[in-house]
Amino acid sequence: MSEWFCIQARSKRNYVWLTVCGQGKPKITGEPWYMPDGVTSVYPFIEDWRPEELPFPVWLAPYNGGKKYGDMLWTGGMALKIASSRFIEALRAAEVTGYRTFDVEVRDHAGSPVEGYIGFATDPSPGSDIQNIYGQTVQNFVFIATERVVEALHDHGVDQLEISPYIPD
Repeated sequence: MSEWFCIQARSKRNYVWLTVCGQGKPKITGEPWYMPDGVTSVYPFIEDWRPEELPFPVWLAPYNGGKKYGDMLWTGGMALKIASSRFIEALRAAEVTGYRTFDVEVRDHAGSPVEGYIGFATDPSPGSDIQNIYGQTVQNFVFIATERVVEALHDHGVDQLEISPYIPD
């Protein structure tokens, strides 16, 4: 077995794919999304997950027809990661290092709250169990973790995500 593994949300179409929603968000993906001042972009606040600095609420909602909620939720390739409570519980129980969590609001297709999900970000330091892939200094939708992390996830029944050996270039 490889010492390090890539971990990410499943992106099969039957799984829920999330997008960030909020006031003034353009209907066309990739279009600019500005604060009410018409100048300041909202996206840096989303990528770093600083919603408290926005003048309006934001939430995550499905943008595909998927119905299945996994242990990590696909966010369309955005760097934002959403994990199940049991995923985070597994990391805490094993005293895993190299991540941080934050509150998020996830809604279903009808707009009702979906409980049991937490924002998750890599926060690596030398020697931590979780690291950014390819040594990146920014968030990415995929991250790498030690075999110990993978074992902790499996021990807690966390299996609705993608795990593969990490082979650096």
